Amino acid sequence: MSSFSGDKPILAVDAALGGCTAAVLLPDGKIVTRAVETEREQAAILVPMVQEAMEEAGAAFADLGLIVTSVGPGSFTGLRIGLSAARAWGLALSIPVQGVGTMEAMARSCAAEHAKGYAVLLETKRTDYYFQTFDSQFLPLRDGACADIETAVDVIRNGEFRVCGDALARFEMESGVKPADACARRLLDPAVLARAGLDIFIRHGGKADTPTPLYLRGADVSMSNKKQREIQNNPL
Repeated sequence: MSSFSGDKPILAVDAALGGCTAAVLLPDGKIVTRAVETEREQAAILVPMVQEAMEEAGAAFADLGLIVTSVGPGSFTGLRIGLSAARAWGLALSIPVQGVGTMEAMARSCAAEHAKGYAVLLETKRTDYYFQTFDSQFLPLRDGACADIETAVDVIRNGEFRVCGDALARFEMESGVKPADACARRLLDPAVLARAGLDIFIRHGGKADTPTPLYLRGADVSMSNKKQREIQNNPL
């Protein structure tokens, strides 16, 4: 895989949350972004969105020097769509692909000069939350985890955090806690994702391992009633 050259455009993509975002960052600092909220149409939307952003930026895929993608946690389906597309482009173009944790990218997307730290709450679509805290420089204060509401309330009440993420509204409703400083973003800022990926890539000496999904729990798997009946009627 070839190394990244700073005079080439960067493509950033995310489909791990409730939609798709994309950004094309040009060497002169100009950036073109796209964002669409959707719960189920990421597979149909992501590639055309990226093509549209590339055309507006005046860049061809062959021009790209680096691809950035979120790596989770997030929606299992959306995360796989975004990662698969980024890795496929990287492989086809022989360019590096840099992963960025979704919770770090969300904290960076909600950045504020006054913030002393960030508490990120992302949807799990269950009763708990994907939860992680960061300091003012976006360095993790704790590992990302699936946290129940009591744990999240404890940490948030005992720290000075800007609370952010797509699960913020649910957290406020269920806990009755209204953070003094909050940012209820539903999607990552694709421009922030692009710059964060570049920063990480440079910090790692211009090397990027193949990004893999960060799952904090297993996927829901259910067995149809028909399959259960077949198993029961055909004991081993």
